[in-house]
Amino acid sequence: MNETLFIVYNILEFLLQSWCNWKMIVLIVDDEEKITEVLASYFENNGDHTYIAHTGESAIQVIDQVPLDMIILDLMLPDMAGEDICQYVKSNYDIPVIMLTAKISIDDKVIGFEMGADDYVVKPFHPKEILIRAERLLPNSHKSQIIIFGQLELHKDERKVLVNHQSIQLTPHEFSILLLLVENPKKVFSRDDIIQKIYSFDSNINPRIVDQHIKNIRKKMKEEYIQTVFGLGYKINKKVINQ
Repeated sequence: MNETLFIVYNILEFLLQSWCNWKMIVLIVDDEEKITEVLASYFENNGDHTYIAHTGESAIQVIDQVPLDMIILDLMLPDMAGEDICQYVKSNYDIPVIMLTAKISIDDKVIGFEMGADDYVVKPFHPKEILIRAERLLPNSHKSQIIIFGQLELHKDERKVLVNHQSIQLTPHEFSILLLLVENPKKVFSRDDIIQKIYSFDSNINPRIVDQHIKNIRKKMKEEYIQTVFGLGYKINKKVINQ
């Protein structure tokens, strides 16, 4: 099975088993299979769910399609620099990144942190150290079950929305769209992005259904919490959130 098919298989597995109460959903990116296997074993034994990528391209595929809580990222990949992947993550998502590297100079560490890395570990290391570092970073991730933006509250477990402490009744798909935007406030999502995230791999969904969901959310919430970015898609409206 080639790596692309393996990734698709794992994403489908996640969608079919999304009810599981994993502590963390972790992506491990390293071109050394032994390292990824050992780290995955430690995280899985801790009650976490892991994805493995051995190239930058396959890592981006997972990052764009799976709601990750943590990324363990090697800097030296065969097709692109780990720093570039880290910068991509930090420009589009709020996911903690732990960088792994054989480089030991202070300049290399400074570059990693400037790219947005949350932590930096020099090889060789003990897998337990990576697990502990990841767990310490977890409270800063989107794992929190209550998300608060100004007067907007999203309760993930109960799938409940409050605006100014008043309950707003959203359909399951409306809630999922709003949650997607709120959890990724830096990113603009196209209709196709939203369909892929919300409806998984159902390619028969009319993209215009997204526009209708957005229209319904806006009508129910009575505020422009969702901003239209002309020609690109939708994002959370930080101007309203910060009022």
